Amino acid sequence: MDKEEFKRRRAAIKEKSLGLWQDIDDHRNEENRVINVLHNAKPILEKLDMTFEERTSLSKVDVSILMLATALQLVRIYLLPKFQERYLDENRIDNDDDIIKDMEKEEIEEYKKKHTKWESKKSEKGYRSWQEIAFTIKVPYDATKHSGKGFNNRNMHGGQHRVKTLGHDPVLGWIFGVANIISDTITICPEYQLGEKSIRIPYIESYKVDMGSNFCWKERTTNWNVFSNTFESIAEDKHRLYAALFSQGIHLASDKYTKLGLPVPFISLLDSDKAYDIYKDGYDYLDYLYDTQILRRTIKSSAQSVMINMIIGAIHKFFYNPNKDFDKELYNVRTRKIILYSNIIATSSDVVQTTCRAYMGDENAIKNFDLGGFLVTIYRLITDTKYILRIKEEFIYNEWDRIIESKNNIYNI
Repeated sequence: MDKEEFKRRRAAIKEKSLGLWQDIDDHRNEENRVINVLHNAKPILEKLDMTFEERTSLSKVDVSILMLATALQLVRIYLLPKFQERYLDENRIDNDDDIIKDMEKEEIEEYKKKHTKWESKKSEKGYRSWQEIAFTIKVPYDATKHSGKGFNNRNMHGGQHRVKTLGHDPVLGWIFGVANIISDTITICPEYQLGEKSIRIPYIESYKVDMGSNFCWKERTTNWNVFSNTFESIAEDKHRLYAALFSQGIHLASDKYTKLGLPVPFISLLDSDKAYDIYKDGYDYLDYLYDTQILRRTIKSSAQSVMINMIIGAIHKFFYNPNKDFDKELYNVRTRKIILYSNIIATSSDVVQTTCRAYMGDENAIKNFDLGGFLVTIYRLITDTKYILRIKEEFIYNEWDRIIESKNNIYNI
């Protein structure tokens, strides 16, 4: 080994030694940095917490949307239908009262004036024209004559026939009643206890009706024919459908406030025997509306509240700017805050005014309370708080992990 080779090797060993010492220094500095980070964990976490709050705080635009959301929720609350008292029996009218007859005539005259330009098409299959449907006060599902004779042998309970006919059902009537009017038929729910059917499951029958002066039942027809004939008639003239809907609406309205009233929805189809017992005891559609109005208001108000929340969420997402609004998850936190705050403010307002009214002796204060909106607010309070805490935890964890692994300033977050 010559002198030059020796120098070269010595220089290489020296350079490698310096590199090792540099690595040792770097590791020692990194250990000191990590120790320093851990030593300052509390202030760092506090700063991360503060940073999260700053990045998810509401901007001027957010506040404007919050005010809009709150206003919509308040309008929804104070426009909800108020609790209605039970419709008293002494306020009901007779089935043939002149008030009903005058109302029907007035509605028919008004309908005539509105639709003078509609043409009248003669049916090739013998169906009634739209004028005959709209301007004839009687409906086929009111027919009871011949129902107990011959092969029909059905007990329609005289004046209480409404409970047995699906045309009088306040809900199903808009399907079966309209079809009956167009096809000149009556659809009934036979009773098990009378031996009109051998099974207790929902079962219906249909019969053709003579809409002339006899106004009576004719032969049996299938339920399929009722609807196939209905569609066939509408295909000839679509105005017959409009006229049937008009006639159905008038008839239900004229029966609603009478002494017999309308049957409770759906029960006749589900259990015709039970439906008749309830109807015979004087419990009708108006009583049902009274007993279920709190439930219906709750469902309606909660659905409206959820819809407003969805609209506000969509509006707020429209203003998202990735260049200044940081991560989208953080922006979603702001969206949740807007919806949550608006719900809390509106519900708190309703709680205060309900409490004040109840304290002053208003018996309907509690009944008119926005229970649906209150339940939605509780749900949002639970779910939104849980969501915000989860995002906050992820944010702090990710930032803490970045600080641990970064060689930059520990406060540069």
